Amino acid sequence: MTSRQALTWAYKKLQPKKIQTASLDAEVLLSFILDKPKEFIYTHPEKILRPLDLKKYQALIRRRAKGEPIAYLTNLKEFYGLMFYVDKRVLIPRPETELLIEAVLRQVNQNDKITIADIGTGSGCIAITLKRHRPRAAVYATDIAKKALTVAKKNATRHKAKVTFFQGDLFMPLKGKKIDILVANLPYGWKRWKNNTSAETKGLKFEPPQALFTTNGGLYLYEKLFRQIVKLVTPPPLIIGEFDPRQKKQLLKKIRSIFPDYQMTIQKDLAGLDRILIIKKKR
Repeated sequence: MTSRQALTWAYKKLQPKKIQTASLDAEVLLSFILDKPKEFIYTHPEKILRPLDLKKYQALIRRRAKGEPIAYLTNLKEFYGLMFYVDKRVLIPRPETELLIEAVLRQVNQNDKITIADIGTGSGCIAITLKRHRPRAAVYATDIAKKALTVAKKNATRHKAKVTFFQGDLFMPLKGKKIDILVANLPYGWKRWKNNTSAETKGLKFEPPQALFTTNGGLYLYEKLFRQIVKLVTPPPLIIGEFDPRQKKQLLKKIRSIFPDYQMTIQKDLAGLDRILIIKKKR
């Protein structure tokens, strides 16, 4: 089978499954199998695929037809210009989370010697990206899942980022450490969202549910984290997190009761939806 024929076959497999990116997905996966840029496929349409490559390609296309995300098929996902290893032990980094990175970077100068904590690090994409962009900062990262930390450490080695990882419940492993900026992108999905069968949630069944969903309208872990923080002798003066726009009212109500001495700012994502929360201690 030639490259052109393989792409045609793949499209016919994916298109009936209502995968809107069927053509692009077919290209990306063939490029991955051949370890060549996409341009190579179109400049060499008559290239005969080796039997083993064809077998691997067809297997990936069949998995994609069942809805499995491209990132899990290639074990790669780009985030803020860096390529991260991902598998089913961790959540796939989202584009909107890049806004969280930007929010932190705006608060930290290149030469600032501060301490940043990433709570619920998952693949490590937030902690590692921040360390790469602010190398003088000390960066800690926690996760309750040992399997997730294995992936995060793999990514830290890949990007030569000196991040210190801790296993434990949210902030608890860092108790006693002075943190200048706390960053969190905790699971904020909830039951109603989990049971949704819309395109928005179609691929979520392949991702670890503990990294996506929690209780109390998706805010259980955030509230738990906030209550851990408020008990500290020296709470972080700056907390930055990501949330679902539909949680704004309930989230702000909780923060006002837990952090009366902090001021809150909400930043919108590229779709104009409330997405990033900044909690800053009043001077």
